[in-house]
Amino acid sequence: METFSGVRCDGKAVEDFLAELIIRAGASEESARAAARAMSDASMRGVDTHGVRLTPHYLRGLAAGRINKHPHVTVQRQAPAVIHVDADDGLGHLASFRGIEAGIAAARETGLAAVAIGNSTHHGATGVYTLAAARQGFAALGMTNTDAIVAPHDGLAAFFGTNPITFAVPNGRGRPIHLDMATSSIPLNRVLLRRDTGTPLPPEVALDAAGAMTIDPFKASALMPLGGANYGYKGAGLAVMIDMLCSAFTGMRHGCCLPGFSDERVTEPARLGHFFIVFDIGAFQPRKGFFARVGAFLDDLHRQKARPGHKVMAPGDPEWAALADRSAHGMPIDNATWASLNASATTLGCVPPPVLAHEEEGKASFS
Repeated sequence: METFSGVRCDGKAVEDFLAELIIRAGASEESARAAARAMSDASMRGVDTHGVRLTPHYLRGLAAGRINKHPHVTVQRQAPAVIHVDADDGLGHLASFRGIEAGIAAARETGLAAVAIGNSTHHGATGVYTLAAARQGFAALGMTNTDAIVAPHDGLAAFFGTNPITFAVPNGRGRPIHLDMATSSIPLNRVLLRRDTGTPLPPEVALDAAGAMTIDPFKASALMPLGGANYGYKGAGLAVMIDMLCSAFTGMRHGCCLPGFSDERVTEPARLGHFFIVFDIGAFQPRKGFFARVGAFLDDLHRQKARPGHKVMAPGDPEWAALADRSAHGMPIDNATWASLNASATTLGCVPPPVLAHEEEGKASFS
């Protein structure tokens, strides 16, 4: 989890505020509420890189015409277990939630369903959507391709996107197992957050324009694939798989041919591809037995010995801890994002949510 100076606000109040901002920027209410839901969900679980801080980017995309404000999202069932969603260049959050719901409906009949989403835009944290399925008792695998920012193994310049992959498994005890990770060393939005918060990057995760390692977030022009300099073929291999599923299977372009995510001069629609597989666990095993096995797995994992000062965790454990903290004490928002949101609120005639606390490098001062 990142630590930064900023403010804390009530999570539901932030979600409603974000929706109002996006609506006043011209987007349909359905699109705005889907985007606000996705960003708030990510931020409340500690995924700050893909949460509230993305709002200014979406507002700029709407203003530039890059994002369709009133998309006609279509859902077609191409085969019993195959669904295609056309996002119509709208906010990718709406198309992704629609895709998950269609996947769940199909999986109830067929046992599992593949969902290919095309003509989409950035949809925030891909794990939001697999988690939405798990919260309804379905397992889900998800991924998206993005514009080029990750060097191939032994390469010196960007070719792949960060190409995240996510997997969620429902747990009868209430908290799904939830993996959500980039196939790059770190996500691009962590670089952008480090720029906003004035903190250096970890070593050996990024390259500068000359292909040399850098910890300066402003000099980073390409990220290393997962596995770093010596074992980056692992992350690069996963990036290939994800690019194929999100481009060839959706009819979209692969990463290095997509317009730049962070280049605000680009008005061309992003036309990203997303890909999900939804599993009805009851079609594989009786649900009671399935949940018993998931619970036994988690018990065994959590009992494992750990290094001094650490503990063994399952994917999603840090995010559930963040959710508990932020539900009790408010959602943290870094100073740069808070200033940008306030400026947008002034321009669009919205009222920001009240500040519950001021945060300094992870230490909150509550008011």
